[in-house]
Amino acid sequence: MTNSKLETMNAETETNLKLAGALNEIVELFTQKDKDLSEVERLQMFDDSLGYLCDNLGIDLDMYEEFKRGDITLENYEDLRKLDKEEQDEPQSVVTVADELKELYSLNDSMFTGDPNHVPKFTDGTVIKQQDLADMNMNGLQRIAEMIGIELGE
Repeated sequence: MTNSKLETMNAETETNLKLAGALNEIVELFTQKDKDLSEVERLQMFDDSLGYLCDNLGIDLDMYEEFKRGDITLENYEDLRKLDKEEQDEPQSVVTVADELKELYSLNDSMFTGDPNHVPKFTDGTVIKQQDLADMNMNGLQRIAEMIGIELGE
């Protein structure tokens, strides 16, 4: 095993241990305190705490899930984490409600052409299913709702 591969595995182990410790803190929080909270309040508190801990520990749970599923390897895991961190460090452009509405309109408009046999596809050639379009619309609506301070239902 090469040194860089071993270093990557050690970094991964350290990250996992930090996450395990953080999760233990959350479990302790729920078992010893705030016994009068509703299930919804507990779940919200858990979600907030986990997000806070992951942000502070530099853990990307989505990327970790991809790693566990085997979608990414140890060799490129650290590179992807670094790239993700670099993207987060870049100044984000300001997105307005108008921008989101235009994006949502363009998304839906692109599904229809004059050809009755047209099958909409993602850029990689995968067919866009009704559920995909619904998910993209819901995500767009959720982003707009967050921008204007409205909480949409589950």
